[in-house]
Parts: sequence; structure tokens; C-alpha cells
Amino acid sequence: QRRLILGLALSITAVAATRLLAIFRVDGVSLLEVALITVFALLFALIAISFWVACLGAHALWTRSFDLPLREPHEAAVASRAGRPRTALLVPVYNENVVEVFARIQAIRESLREAGAETGFDFFVLSDSTDAESRTAEEASWRRARDADKGVRIFYRHRAENTGHKSGNIADFCRNWGATYDYMVVLDADSLMTGSTLARLVDLMDANPRTALIQAAPLLVGSETLFARSQQFASWAYGRMFAAGLATLQGPDGNYWGHNAIMRVRPFMENCGLPILAGRPPLGGEIMSHDFVEAALLRRAGWEVWMAPELDGSYEASPPTLIDHLKRDRRWCQGNLQHIKLLFAQGLRMPSRLHMIDQ
Repeated sequence: QRRLILGLALSITAVAATRLLAIFRVDGVSLLEVALITVFALLFALIAISFWVACLGAHALWTRSFDLPLREPHEAAVASRAGRPRTALLVPVYNENVVEVFARIQAIRESLREAGAETGFDFFVLSDSTDAESRTAEEASWRRARDADKGVRIFYRHRAENTGHKSGNIADFCRNWGATYDYMVVLDADSLMTGSTLARLVDLMDANPRTALIQAAPLLVGSETLFARSQQFASWAYGRMFAAGLATLQGPDGNYWGHNAIMRVRPFMENCGLPILAGRPPLGGEIMSHDFVEAALLRRAGWEVWMAPELDGSYEASPPTLIDHLKRDRRWCQGNLQHIKLLFAQGLRMPSRLHMIDQ
């Protein structure tokens, strides 16, 4: 399937590039036009790959062949959920809208209660906020949330120095509290997950001891601006189809998107320490796109990484404006450029290297 998708994508890219070349050859091909054709071919190839992956996902959804190929948990194990190891729900925040963050946490807590799984999860609000008003509001909101509902435990920690950004924030949690938990679910400040989906992820991890990470594919919600609504429409129109195709291609060589995923804490702590890259930014310094690297390190250690496209109940928000979207893409672009230094790291599997190249 991987060879088929690559062959189809390269074939239509070659056709498109040669048609563009035919137009330029009318009055001779300049060096600038050669450069333009090269850039065009690279960008077109990425679009072509996404198209054929979505086609594969459409076929998988049609034939119901996209189901998560993991061993299903026994009904007895599901029934005894209350007696299983606890899972930490991590919410890293950095100068966020505090009201919205804790509203989402409250929604997840209520959903966990409805699913009968509230005793199996603890929340950790991990603050890297530098704004004094944000820190004050976070602590006040945490105290209200803690006192209002004793069913689900919620903890708050503010880190004085936000070394390593988000990945450093998660690493700090692992050093201080990681040994207490078997699993952790990393959420963004704008993430939402239903209690039944969280419980299902824990069940799958219990039943598959060689799996270190399961990524739930999030859909966009809560958009208000025209730009964000268009992104949200696209997510709901073909997001699940693309995720099904991606999961079919990846198998146990999956990837990590940085949030809305469950991880086995011990393998993460043992294998996912990130180095400081030599040189100055943008290629050197702290690794920005840490999630791809962490998934690659888990695969290098022999652990399986899966995507679960059939799991509903995983959501996130999108940037409200084009400017906000471009700011986020700029951060991602820097992180992706750093992958150049990691492509030939010792022991990485080829699918992990391909994940980095594709970005």
C-alpha cells in the first residue's frame, strides 16, 4: 500500500510537472523556470500524497477495514475499570484564556462521570505562563474547580522557568509525578475529549502491552470566524477519511501529533528525552516539533505507535484568523526544519524518517 500510494503520487506529479515544462519550453527554459518547476513538483507531490491517502481512507471506511488492529480488551477487564492503574490528563498552558481552559476541563470531568470512569483519571494543569495576571487567574480557577468537585482530582503546578517549552513542561511532570501513573493523556489548552473515548483508550492500552502510544484523530470544533469555520468544515468533511487512510498506511509505525493521545509513561520516560541540537536557531537549539521525534524514539525502542481513526470524541479548536494560523505554521516550520538534523539519527526506522520528510 505504501509503494502504491507513493507510485500514484509520483506519477501524477510527473504528469503535472511535464505539462508545466511544456508551457515554459515555448520560448526556452530559464534557470528561474527550472527552479519554479522544482518547487512546483515538491509541493504538488505533497498534495498528491494527501489525495491518494484520502482515497485509501475512503476505501477503508467503505469496507470497514480501518478498524484499529489492536487486541480488544476483555469485557471483564472493562467491567473492573475502577481497579486499574490511574491515568494522568495533562493540560499544558501558556498565557491562555483561563476561563475557556477550565471550562473544557469541567466538560471532560462531567463526561468522565457520565462514562463511569471519573475515579480512574487525575488532571494536571501544567502552567508555563509568564503573565502575572494569567498565573493568578489560573490558580484561582484551579482552587474553584478543586473545591467544587471532589470526584475527579485536579492538580496545578506553575513552572518558574519554561525550559524546553511544551516538551520541557511534560518532561517536568514525568520527573516529578510520572512514576505514579501508568498512562498519561496529553491535551492542548484547546483540546476536548469525551469520557468514553478516554476510557476506551485506557482499555486498549491495558490490552496491548507492546503499544506505547495511541493517537486519537481530533476534529475541529468551536469556530466562530469565517476562516476558522472553513477549516472546521474541511475537518469534518474529510478529516476522518484522511485519518483512516493514514492509519491504514502507518500500522504500528504511527506518529504523534502532540495532543489528544494516550502514552505509556515508563517507555516515554526511558526513551523520549530530547537533545539540544547543536548550532543556533532555526536549525539548532531546543527541538520545536517534539512530537514527531518522540514517536520516532518510541519506535526505535521497539514500541508500537498506532492511530485510532474510529474513535469519536476527540476535538480541538483552530486558530481564529489567517494571521494566527500563519504564526502557528511558522513555529511548525522551524520545528520541521530541525528534522533535517535528525533524519539520519542512528536507529530510527524508515517510516519515522518518512514522517519527518513529509513535514
